[in-house]
Amino acid sequence: MVKEMVDNGIARESSSSYASPIVLVQKRSGEKRLCVDYRALNRKTKKEHYPLPRIEDQLDLLSGNTLFTSLDLASGCYQIPVAEASRGKTAFVTPDGQYEYNRMPFGLVNAPSVFQRTIHKILKEAQIKYAIVYMDDILIPSKDFREGIQRLGEVLQLLRKGGLTLKLSKCHFFLNVIDFLGFEVSANGIRPGSKKTEAVSKFPTPTNQHELRQFLGLSGFFRRFIKGYATITAPLTDLLKKDANWSWKPEQDQAFTGIKCALVERPVLALYDPKSETELHTDACKEGLAGILLQRNCNGALQPVSYFSRKTTADERKFHSYELETLAVIASLNRFRVYLVGIPFKILTDCNALRSTLTKRDLIPRIARWWVQLQEYDCTIEYRPGARMAHADALSRNPVNSPSGNTHVLDILQIQQVEQDWVATVQTADDEVNKIKSILSDPSSAEVSDVHKNYRLKNGRVYRVVGDEIKWLVPKSVRWQILKMNHDDVGHCGFERTLQRIRGHYWFAKMRRFVQKYVTSCLECAYHKVPGGKREGELHPIEKVSVPFHTVHADHLGPFVKSKKGNCYLLALVDGFTKFVNITPVRNTKSSTTVRVLKDHVSYFGVPTRLITDKGTSFTSKVFRDFTTSYGIKHIINAVATPRANGQVERFNRTILDALSTASHGGDDKSWDNHIADIQVGMNTARHKTTQKSPSELLFGFNIISRTEGILSTVINDTLNRTPIEGLAEVRQQTASEKIKHQQVKDAANFNKHRKPARQYQKGDLVRLARQVPHDGKSQKLSVKYQGPYRILKVLPNDRFVVEDTPMTRKNGRRYEAVVSIDKVQPWMSFSRESESDESSNSGGDSD
Repeated sequence: MVKEMVDNGIARESSSSYASPIVLVQKRSGEKRLCVDYRALNRKTKKEHYPLPRIEDQLDLLSGNTLFTSLDLASGCYQIPVAEASRGKTAFVTPDGQYEYNRMPFGLVNAPSVFQRTIHKILKEAQIKYAIVYMDDILIPSKDFREGIQRLGEVLQLLRKGGLTLKLSKCHFFLNVIDFLGFEVSANGIRPGSKKTEAVSKFPTPTNQHELRQFLGLSGFFRRFIKGYATITAPLTDLLKKDANWSWKPEQDQAFTGIKCALVERPVLALYDPKSETELHTDACKEGLAGILLQRNCNGALQPVSYFSRKTTADERKFHSYELETLAVIASLNRFRVYLVGIPFKILTDCNALRSTLTKRDLIPRIARWWVQLQEYDCTIEYRPGARMAHADALSRNPVNSPSGNTHVLDILQIQQVEQDWVATVQTADDEVNKIKSILSDPSSAEVSDVHKNYRLKNGRVYRVVGDEIKWLVPKSVRWQILKMNHDDVGHCGFERTLQRIRGHYWFAKMRRFVQKYVTSCLECAYHKVPGGKREGELHPIEKVSVPFHTVHADHLGPFVKSKKGNCYLLALVDGFTKFVNITPVRNTKSSTTVRVLKDHVSYFGVPTRLITDKGTSFTSKVFRDFTTSYGIKHIINAVATPRANGQVERFNRTILDALSTASHGGDDKSWDNHIADIQVGMNTARHKTTQKSPSELLFGFNIISRTEGILSTVINDTLNRTPIEGLAEVRQQTASEKIKHQQVKDAANFNKHRKPARQYQKGDLVRLARQVPHDGKSQKLSVKYQGPYRILKVLPNDRFVVEDTPMTRKNGRRYEAVVSIDKVQPWMSFSRESESDESSNSGGDSD
């Protein structure tokens, strides 16, 4: 077939960078037609819509005629040349080479519009008013045989002048009755064609409530167009009442017939208008296929233009539901082709998987064979739940018998195309490879003995000798495609596995370096893959000064059930040295509430030198910032999503929650805040594992006896009387402080066993950040794991960084800045093409 096209000037050999796969379509006549899968090209093509003639005008031209002749062009698309600048885009690959079209091929999305314009120009500009041209149909009406012969001769002369030829076997001459645009045209006049309405007019009489609901689902979708719909269908809806006995009487039959008549007549059935918004609703089941062509009227409502349904064959009933839904789309397109070619429209289906079929690279063979027919349409596919597709569902479950032949679906033979065939084709277009090929063809050339040693020429293809094997020599211009096929298209393998796959069949200079650059620069991998091994960043303990309330850790715990006092949260303040905890129930997490609690704390224990919190809004607002500034407190905010940076209070939160839940067990859930005072005393008088002293001993010099004895006044007096200041200071500085330091070293050692030293970053480096997965109850298995790029603004101590977003990550034009820890950071990719000087020549070099 390709040789025949080349011999006739339809195609030619190509060296284009474009390449589309080919398929063979079997026509109804049994002949094969070569087609190209142009889905990828069509997605990037600017759509062109040539204005179609008005249906009413075309039908007016047919009135009063008795004979009708229809003409069909032979290989119509091939009769139109392709612009020289566009021929490279039509390139296709076969096992024998790469070719491109000189003439317009079937499958280009703009082919129908170009074809319509060409035929219209040839006939209409010659002032032939009687010839009706609608897409690829040419209809010549006449009042008698003499006039028909004269008009036919004039049209044939114009077609010959335009260089177009006809296919005689598909032309019909001087018919009395003809089906045109869904209308039956004859000497008796024009009336709607039976094919438009037979799916509804032959709808079987319901025999049970389930079948009746199906019919009412169909008619109910268009009830706004049927005057008195509820009144007409009342006898039918009576049969759906609870405990109603099924009894199909004349009144039900009359209502059923009346609704069917209303569905196939105006105003329900609309006249087709190519300028209106068009939708095709399809559905399929084991029993049948169905499609309804609808258009939006001036009031914004969808009206049916034509109905279609047919029974499935015995073989089709064995198909998977996805295949049946696809078949329903293709069969509906074949039925409504005259309406849909050349206009944009939507296909609505209740099969969610069909939406991705337009962009899938690899389709199962049967789907691929059907889907190639979709290329000439400008359409999109949308999913709609089955509950909203009752009208199409009713037709598919109650199909009409179709004459044999109407169920024909084009069969397509897929030509298997492998990577080696493609590489062999692109080798012929590479100057460097052709140079090596010419040297290998001349064994006498001694000055290039290195080429004969390292390369082999076999069946006109160039191979690289690697040890005892020969590998395909990959031209420089297509190395990116080889990487894409062996990395992107096979599940985004890692570097080693990708390199192994490519090494098995191919060779090119500095392969290892090239593959590593490609894999580390893959955007999808950067967003989704989490690096293996130990996480970066070691533990950096916070210095514990042996002064009570020098460092205070603060955090909110909650929300809880709203108590009788109106409290929903707890605000915990923990002294970093003595471990003394101050727990306060609060109504909310507003900054004003937090500031009030801290002021109370300061009034008892003094102003802390350092306050450590997370990034909660109560701690980052201007109100809170003004408070810390006015009191001279150094406020330290955790890095994003790094609770270990405030581990002191995070550990206490767990203890508080355990104690509160057990204390509230069996009691009133709204009285939980009554237990806080007891829990606080219990925690402050319990011996701490690290210091071996209770927090109250390190703070006051002795344990608090009871919260009812006036904690502050009594404790302060007893402290002065019972424990000398010198003794308490020695306990704090020598005993407790040394034990805290020893425990910090031990904790750091245990933590660092599962960590590795942090990577060094510089100011200005681009990084990607671990994404915080939202807890919305939905599966997050396939969600992105990282986001970026972000730019490092400042390197902070203890493996922390100040980062800002870039234009690529900025949302709503608002700048974002945050402090992040090292374990949330990964380097961003560096993606640059290999320079000419960086690669060795194809005539030598090592694969590594």
